[in-house]
Amino acid sequence: MENLLIKRVQQFDDHQAFEKLIKQHQSPVRQFLRRLTQQDYAIADELAQETFFKAYRHIHSYRGQGKFLSWLFKIAYQHFLGEQRKKKEYSNVELQDRPDENDQESQIIAQRTVQQLMKYLRADERAALLLHFRHELSHIEVAEVMILPLGTVKSLIRRAKQKLKNMLETGNIKQGEESNE
Repeated sequence: MENLLIKRVQQFDDHQAFEKLIKQHQSPVRQFLRRLTQQDYAIADELAQETFFKAYRHIHSYRGQGKFLSWLFKIAYQHFLGEQRKKKEYSNVELQDRPDENDQESQIIAQRTVQQLMKYLRADERAALLLHFRHELSHIEVAEVMILPLGTVKSLIRRAKQKLKNMLETGNIKQGEESNE
């Protein structure tokens, strides 16, 4: 169904088909951007709107290799980075996992702790973790989205997980302090 919609947009400039694609993918794209912008809904929604605008303008460059959602994440992430470069600041990502129903209170506390510690990771580490764990992209897909070599993505994820683990175990925030980007 998705491939048919994409082909209709590419071949016939079908606005209704693109609208269906937006409806299908706007929620994960907005969630991704909201976490990158530390829940700043206005900025995230503006970035999402621009993401879909760019996707429409460049849909002919989509070749069907990989998931369409990964292609949208790539556009969203690149647009986010461009805006951050303009502002010379990086925002924090919140990593939200689904709490275990059996022990919801301790899961919520753990989730909030991880969210607080995420701000001490570099922006590229936060984005890699978010794409891989929250949006369930493979390492290869994360590499495509972030335009990085596969080995770099694996290192980013491994290093970020280790930083979070060290900070949780030791309570020492200094180990994982965000570097100047």
